[in-house]
Amino acid sequence: MASESSEKIMQYVDAHCHLHDRRIIGDISGIVQRAEAAGVTHMVTCATMEENFYATATLASQYPAIVPCYGIHPWFLDSLSPCWQQELGDRVAAEVCGIGETGLDFMDKNADRDLQMEVLTGHLSLARDLERPINIHIRKAWDAFIRLLKKTGPLKTPGLVHSFSGSADMVKLLMRYNLYISFSGSVTRPGAKKVVKALKAVPGDRILLETDTPDIYPSVPDPDPHGLNEPKNLPVIAQIASARAGVPVPDFVRQAYANALEIFAPLIPPAIHALRH
Repeated sequence: MASESSEKIMQYVDAHCHLHDRRIIGDISGIVQRAEAAGVTHMVTCATMEENFYATATLASQYPAIVPCYGIHPWFLDSLSPCWQQELGDRVAAEVCGIGETGLDFMDKNADRDLQMEVLTGHLSLARDLERPINIHIRKAWDAFIRLLKKTGPLKTPGLVHSFSGSADMVKLLMRYNLYISFSGSVTRPGAKKVVKALKAVPGDRILLETDTPDIYPSVPDPDPHGLNEPKNLPVIAQIASARAGVPVPDFVRQAYANALEIFAPLIPPAIHALRH
């Protein structure tokens, strides 16, 4: 009975998802309802280009559980308008929101790395100036990212590296710059040895959980036949991650939830109220 009771009161914040995605936005009401039924109190949904800023803002205005972030993803730099930085800055200054998704992705050898660095630097400056949390994507670009952090210094307001794919050795270094480490469904994959090793290296007070909806569907016995992820799957990600971290599920979940509130506190006052009462 005790385990059933603790399961009922467990709460989650999806620290990184994309609810504006055209593949799922038509079912957004159902997605939010299913998430809330699963204990997901808030979903941090990240825009990826100027084109979907408005959709992200609209979702946040319609659903109190949705926390908006605005940014330019490194995959979509060809979508930049000449005034992208002004548009991003004006929107972030005018709204209760975070920044991102932004970052570096050097998987494509033909990617414009200099432009990626320039755009990420702009986002980091905005996060520092406006004291907003920032949601960061890094793939195959860890050295470049660390060099940039050394130039810009620690973040004033905590940020996060989403769907962490770096090494365990990278964790302490990122923490020095006021970054949390977020784990997605990739931590549930049977062969995720590197991710699990990194998970075990992250102190409990720095771990976050996310779905990266609608992508990175968790490895579960009965996956959705359509293969589209959604925030309701966060509890199963937490369950598998806690087992791999060697931490009891209720303790792991409570800590991850508290961590998310620590970052997004200014953006989600209802969640703070729920936690304290």
